[in-house]
Order: sequence, then C-alpha cells, then structure tokens
Amino acid sequence: MGEVHKGNKPRRVIKAMRLVIKISGKYFTPIETGYADRLASVLRSLHDKGDRIAIVVGGGKTARDYIKPLRELGVNEGYLDLVGIRASRLNAYTLALLLGDRAYPEIPSSIEEFLEFWATGRIVVAGGFQPGQSTNAVSALIAEAVKADVLYNLTNVDGVYTDDPRKNPSARKIDEITIKELKELLSGKTSYAGTYELFDRLSLDIIERSRIKVVVLDGSDPYNIIRHLKGEKIGTLVNPGSH
Repeated sequence: MGEVHKGNKPRRVIKAMRLVIKISGKYFTPIETGYADRLASVLRSLHDKGDRIAIVVGGGKTARDYIKPLRELGVNEGYLDLVGIRASRLNAYTLALLLGDRAYPEIPSSIEEFLEFWATGRIVVAGGFQPGQSTNAVSALIAEAVKADVLYNLTNVDGVYTDDPRKNPSARKIDEITIKELKELLSGKTSYAGTYELFDRLSLDIIERSRIKVVVLDGSDPYNIIRHLKGEKIGTLVNPGSH
C-alpha cells in the first residue's frame, strides 16, 4: 500500500488484487435467494473497487443427483465426470446471470477460453473444464494462469481440520498449514466423479508448483471474503512455502 497526499490530508491507496474464488456447488443446489443475493453483492463490490475476479463453481448436489444413479447403471467414471462438469457450468451460469454486466456472459470450457474472457476485464465465472479434473484443480489452474494474489476456497466448513468435523467432533481446526502438511493430511483419499472434497492431488500439485496463497473459508457467509481481506484472522491459510 502507498499514500497519496492531497493538501494536508493523506489518502491511502489500496492496491487492486487478483482474486480467484472457488465456491462449493452446495450453495447453488438448491438456490437460496438470500444467499445468492449476498454473494453477488460481495462480488460486485470487490469488482467495483478495482479487483480482478475469477470464480469457479462446483457441481454440488445437482451433479451428485445425476451421477449416483448413472454409476449404479454402469456408466463409467469418465462420462460421469462430464455430467459433473455440465452441472458445474449450470451453477456457474446461474451466478454469472446474477452478476449482470459485470460478468462475462459465457462460461469457459478450457483455460484458453477463460484467458480470452479474462482479457475483457469482466468477472469470469467457470465450472469444470475436463474429465479427471476437479473444480478445485480448475481454480488452481486459473490462479496460476492469472498470477492471483490469493485463491479463496469457500467450502461448508470454516477451515481445514485435522479430521472431518462433520463426523469427528474432536477434530481440531488448523489456522495455518503448509502444502506439504496438507498433502499428508489428505493422502489416501480417493477421488471419484461427484465426490471431490476440499482439494485433490492435482490441485495441490498446482498450488505447490506456483506457490499460490490459498485461504479456506466458511462459504455460508460470503462476507467472509471481505473480512479476510480486511485482515480478520479467519479460515485456514495454506502456505505453499518456497522452492
């Protein structure tokens, strides 16, 4: 930050940031109008003050509701991933509509398309890109491509825990964790279409190689993004460390 002096009154200039925000599809299926309005309001305010914003939305319950019966009927995981991708793009399009003219009106299907849309200066909302790649990995790829200042992961818990807090009440929240420690914590978890949780191996590898700053926040209150940007100690910082 710097200061610009006008007369005897200094005015602080806040550097515009490049933010990538991954939002759990949970918050779009079903759409709760009050939540959607709060989320759109936060994103519009960040954009209007000059921040560059990319958003990635997961498939959520919509994806799982289609994937589960199709898996039982014998459809393979590659095709099930395609179903999840289409669900995530529907959620992304929903959010883009709520953002109006501030958002690019199309949903990118690849990193190349994303960068084309990003060049317009508008908010770009994405879903999945390709089979075998979670929306967490998509958000990491985008953060890498745009050299994001921070990648926010808005999930259904308020940070990274030593275990799943929904199943283990003694699980402890971690305020800061290295990428190496997070890999160890999540090791052994298998990823199937529609079941990607928090981070998969590919997303962690991308975060590590490009040293992306990641913050995991409780997505139930979109204003948590602004709270963190203002310096409030919330969520979990995933520290990629140095090479």
